[in-house]
Formats: sequence, structure tokens, C-alpha cells
Amino acid sequence: MTGLEPLAPGAQILVTGAGITGRAVVSALSSWDVHVAVCDDNMSALDALSRNGIRTLAPADAVAAIGGYALVVTSPGFPPTAPVLAAAAAAEVPIWGDVELAWRLDATGRYGPPRRWLVVTGTNGKTTTTSMLHAMLVADGRRAVLCGNIGEPVLDVLSQPADLLAVELSSFQLHWAPSLRPEAGAVLNVAEDHLDWHGSFAAYAAAKARALGGRVAVAGVDDAPAAALLAAAPAGVKAGFRLGEPSPGELGVRDGRLVDRAFADDLDLCAAEAIPVAGPVGVLDALGAAALARAVDVPAAAIASALAAFRVGRHRAEPVGVVAGVRYVDDSKAT
Repeated sequence: MTGLEPLAPGAQILVTGAGITGRAVVSALSSWDVHVAVCDDNMSALDALSRNGIRTLAPADAVAAIGGYALVVTSPGFPPTAPVLAAAAAAEVPIWGDVELAWRLDATGRYGPPRRWLVVTGTNGKTTTTSMLHAMLVADGRRAVLCGNIGEPVLDVLSQPADLLAVELSSFQLHWAPSLRPEAGAVLNVAEDHLDWHGSFAAYAAAKARALGGRVAVAGVDDAPAAALLAAAPAGVKAGFRLGEPSPGELGVRDGRLVDRAFADDLDLCAAEAIPVAGPVGVLDALGAAALARAVDVPAAAIASALAAFRVGRHRAEPVGVVAGVRYVDDSKAT
């Protein structure tokens, strides 16, 4: 069993979504002896694919023909209640997301030795944390690629030379990636969000928890829902991170310095004030990134140098200036 049985020669594959993700799926499947069709209600996007020789159809037509497909690969924006996905589930047609497809393709060695995936998810802070993690890996001389919900789709980077993937994943992407088992994964925090898509907070949290199913699970333990997911995770190694003094098995802050007590007895990483992202949020993001970096043996010096050189993205706890002793921060991305 390779995990790719639905991609048997001659199989009919339906891709839902004609945007960036859908196009990445079509490209990844172009080297397989399968027949791909794409459905979307965005007719202009479908027209662009049709002009390139890709078979397209409206969602209603896909629903009517769903029993003829061996696999549906969906873009993350499609919820389980979307008619085409509900029809696929009722017909017992497997449904994968693009991340699930990427995970299975990578695991077969089709693109060389399988990469080690380092996954970041959470309601807030994903992009900054994943970017910090990537910077730490690069600072240590690792061949690492930034991808997922930030930058390029995972499918698009599998052909690039890399040993490690720093992957930002949303709850939508994780929902459709049931077999994902990353080398290490982090849940930064879990607050009520996207409940219209998931249907309940429990379902939303369960999707986030899929990041914790690999060898190492990391979570922000100051956040009660994230801490609960960590406690229930099947990972053999669990590491929490917090703003205060870390207990054994955690990363945290002591006397103004980031300290690792999870992957070392008591390793000093860097000064909290050296983190360029403003306030406690920046420290938590740095701790989450450092935990994943330490899970793959990135040394303290590389973590410190990466954080010192890091530049936060626009509108993400971005320092603006100090006026009359008051420090102003642009965090409008969180609104």
C-alpha cells in the first residue's frame, strides 16, 4: 500500500477550486496517468484552465457525476457542507486536501527523500511564527522552504531541493489532511473562529489538533484550549511554551531571557527584548518557533541570530514609533 491507490492509471480525479490551490493540484497531477477535471462556480477561473486544455465543469455537474470519480482533491476554502463534497462523502469517494496530497506524494519518495515537515497552526500568530522558524532553520544552514498558507502551496515546493519544510497550515487545510504526521507541529492558540465553516468549536479544535499527530507536539500552554490539545496529543515528545518560568518539558521566559527546558536541561536562547516583534505576542511567537527549531536540533546561536535579524510583516505587531513615552504598534492584521 502506497497511500496513492486512488491515483491508479486511468482514474478520474475531481479537483474542487480553480484558484491557486486548484492549479497547484492540477500541476502536481499532470505527470500521473489520470484524468483530471476541475469544478468551481468562478467561470472566469474555469475558462482560464479550459484554455490550457484542462477539463472543467460546474459544481452541479460535478455533483451529478460524483460516483464516477476515484478521488476528490479539494481546495481548503470548500467546507464539508459544500454540495459537491457532501455528495462525494455520501458516495464514499475519498476527499483529500492539497496538503494531504502533498504529504502522500512526499512520503513515497517521488521527489527524493521525504522532507521533515514542521507545521505551525493557531488562531493567531501563524505567519509570524512560521517565518521566524524558517529564519532559524536558514540561520543554521539547513535546506528549508517556507510554504503552505504562507508563500507557495506545499505541492509547488516539493520539487525544490529541501530537507525541511516550514509549513503554515490553516484549520481548513488541516481538516482535509487526515493522514498528516509532521516531524513536529505546533498549535499556538485556539480561539473561536471559522465556526461557520467547521460547525462547532470542537470541530475547529479537532482540525487544529492534527498538527500534533507526529513525533513532536508543541503548544502554547498559557492558552487553555491549546494546552488541552497538547495533553491529548499522541506524540511521543510534548513541549509546551509559556510567557513565564518554564517547567521541565517547556520553553519559557526567565529573568527576561528565553529558556529551553524541553529539548535541553536549561538552555539559554536569547534576550526577550531582542525580539523585534512587539510585546508578549512577539515573545510567544518566538517561543513557538524556537520550540519547533529545537525539535530538529537547531542550536541556540542560530535561533538568537535569526531573531535578531527578523523583520516582522506589515501590520503584524509592527512597531510604529514612540510618542510621549507611549509605544505604538500596528497590529491591524489581527482585526
